[in-house]
This record gives sequence, C-alpha cells and structure tokens, in this order.
Amino acid sequence: MHGKRCVGLLGTLLFIYTASLAVAEPALLRAVDALDEPRGYCVDIPGSGPTLDLEAPLQGHTCKFRDAIADQLFEEAAGQRIQASEYERCLAVEALERGRPLLLRACTDSRLQRWRLANGRLSPAARTELCVALGAARGEVWGTPPLITPAYRRQTLALAACDEAQAKLQAFRWLPPAELMSSRADRVRSGMPPDVAAALAAFGREFDGAIAQQTAAIYSAQQRVYESREIAVTKNLAYGSHERQHVDIHTRANRPADPAPVIVVFHGGGLIGGNRAATANVADYFASLGYVGVNGGYRLAPDATWPDGARDIGAAVTWLRDHVAEYGGDPAKIFVAGISTGALHAATYVFRPELVPGAARPAGAILVSGPYTFDFAAAGPGELAYFGEDRSRWSSMVVPGNVTGADVPVLMTTAEWDNPRYTTSYALLFHELVTEHGVVPRYLQSLGHNHSSQLLSVGTGDDSVSSVIVDFVERTGGR
Repeated sequence: MHGKRCVGLLGTLLFIYTASLAVAEPALLRAVDALDEPRGYCVDIPGSGPTLDLEAPLQGHTCKFRDAIADQLFEEAAGQRIQASEYERCLAVEALERGRPLLLRACTDSRLQRWRLANGRLSPAARTELCVALGAARGEVWGTPPLITPAYRRQTLALAACDEAQAKLQAFRWLPPAELMSSRADRVRSGMPPDVAAALAAFGREFDGAIAQQTAAIYSAQQRVYESREIAVTKNLAYGSHERQHVDIHTRANRPADPAPVIVVFHGGGLIGGNRAATANVADYFASLGYVGVNGGYRLAPDATWPDGARDIGAAVTWLRDHVAEYGGDPAKIFVAGISTGALHAATYVFRPELVPGAARPAGAILVSGPYTFDFAAAGPGELAYFGEDRSRWSSMVVPGNVTGADVPVLMTTAEWDNPRYTTSYALLFHELVTEHGVVPRYLQSLGHNHSSQLLSVGTGDDSVSSVIVDFVERTGGR
C-alpha cells in the first residue's frame, strides 16, 4: 500500500517480454503494476479450501506468497485456452463485451475461451481491442487468513476497452514458480519506501523532539494495510485513579471466536512527555490481525517518580488480566510492548519484580530502544524529575546491574539510526541477561529505522518490525 508504483522503461520491456512467453508449468497471472499492493494482484478464484467458489466471477487478489496458491495457478492449454491448473476449467466470459466478468467454465473450443497474452495485454483472441482489466487502482481488504500481514486485498476483474491511459490496470504477465520462490524470500529493507528511507537516513543518529515530530509527519502520510472500519476502540478504561492511568482497547470488528493474544503498548516521551496518541497505530494494527491491541498510558514525572512507571505498567497488566476476556483477549497471553521511556518502564517491571509486588506477570515483553541506563553526568530534566536529585542513588535505580528476574521471554530492538545512548544501554542489559542469568533475548536491529520510526511503521507496508513482533508473540504464546 505504498501508492502507485511506476514501471521504468527497462522494467516495462522486461515485463512485456515475460508476458509474451508461454509458460511451461502452472504459474500465476499477475498485474504488471503493483498499484496499492506491494505483493501485486493476481487472477484469483474466490474463496479458499472449503469456501472455494468455482462458479463465481474471478477477481484480482493479493498474490499469495505466504499461503496455498492452487486457486491462483493457471497454465496455457491447447487452442489458445488458459486453464485453472487444479480444477480442469478454463478462463471464459459469457460474451465478448465490455464489462463482462471473467469466469471459469468447463473447457470447450468456444471463442469465449480463447485468449491472447501479448505486449502485456490479456485479450480475447477474437476481440483484441478488449483487455482484461482490474477495476480500480486501490483494492479493498478481503479474505485475510489469521496472522497474515499485511492484509490481503481484492478488486473486480472484467473486460474493458484497451486504453493506454488505463495501462496500469490492464497489463498482466506470467509469474513463474521460480520467481514466486524469490518473492517469498525475506528481503531486508524491501518494505520501506525509498523516500522514507532517505528521509530517515538524513536525520542520522541524532534524535530530539523536532526529529520525532518530523518522523511522525513522514509516517502520517503512509497508507495503512488495514481499514479503520475494521477496528473497534473502547477508550479511557481506568486501571488507576490518575487521569493518565487509562488504556484504550482495540479489537477487530468481527472478533475471532477463540481468546486472542493481547499486546499492550506504552509510548515514549523522555519521562516527562508523550501520550497514547503516539502508539494508537500499533494497537490498531494488531487488532486488525485478530489480536486484542491495547494502547496504554502511565503517569509522567514529576507527578510520578521512580519506580512509579514500572508500577503503572504492572497495574495495567493486572487490570487486563482481570478484564481483557470481556474483549476477546486471553488473560494468559498478555504481551507488554514499550518504546523509549515506555520500554524503560516495561523493562523495570519485567526484570525487577520486587518493585511491583503482587502485579501480574506478562507472557512476554517487546522492548523497543529503551534508555535502560544513562550518562549520570549528562542527565536531562526528565531524568532529574523522575530519578530525583540524589545522583548517588541512580545506579541502584537503572535496569542494568540490578536484574532480579529473568523469567519473562523478551524481544529487544534497537534501530539502525539509534543514538548510542540507546544501543549502549541495550548492550549492557543484554550482556547481563546472558552472562548473569543464562537467558538470551530475541534481538532485532531495525534496518533503515530511527528511534521512533520503528513503531510508527507498524501497520504500513513496511512490516520489518511488525512481522518480527508477530513471530515472537506466536512462538512465545505457543509454549
């Protein structure tokens, strides 16, 4: 969903050449232009498995690189026919007229089943002025299996008058199995649009409030892989008496029948700032997958001082343990996520359980670029307000050097463009966990990202961060 992608001259010639070739084995028929779907649109039989509908009009649908693809496999057959490989039916229309949808019918010698794929155009052999065309440059979210990310999309597929002005909707090519396999490979950095990557790289490793605002502005323009109408939000549920001790619960409008994992995310803000609005996209995205997404708040300094941040996290998780089943969540699968200061509070809660007596323990924690310790000599207003003026006590307050519990599975991230204050504190904590406690947390260096863009990317076409979180939750939650 990165917007329309123009095909360069060389790429266009290659696509047209490929589209003109006969295929030696079953393959997919893919639209040349990706439009709003980075994985591309392929000719598709509606439904899947027991819901497959061979009588329904064919559709343009996300090419299925991660799922069974029998309902997208076609091959060239004798007599200019295109056959659905698994179903002994051929591509057909009821009449050679504009607006007629593509169908699958028992294979015959009818002119309604004869096709010509040349110069990127798929046309009836008897009426080459007509072209198979997608209905629009943007599809709708449709038929996404659980935990597939980004969501699948679909749109209509029918005959239209061939028109150069509509070339993006009317150009198709064969996608052979060898290319399909390369498309399945994980290609690092492939999801981040080049303009976004360049903008983040230009900031370098410096990070402050101004860069945070500029990064947020960049991502506000990025399209989402879900639709807002998919998500229902219950706001301002109190887990404590302070105005900031609230959570918002995000669920998919059509909730899964089984209790779902819960991800509660806490924002950053340098201990004295930030709010839940900064991480609403994270809760939305995981709700769109069928999880329960929770957007959590906590008290800020100077209203709150160490270790109140950790205690707020623990109080929120305890409240969710007791109430999240009402929203379709599994109380035994609550995962805590935090970025920056939110990660510091979450890490303190997870690794120092003696500071939060009686609090529920989470199923796992996702810690995104937390300042788990800091340069005491260069402390800023946030550290002074939260940890206090007595610097002699700070070494006993930070996380590294003070871990007392390592029972919670953890995923830790830093960003390629993170400031050393975050990578250094991460390294100290990771080293302590490995050498003193014998545990090895999962680790992700978020390539191309800066401090705040990691979670801002969640729910866009760049799934380099979100896919790792999903994998961590699924593998950890399946223990």
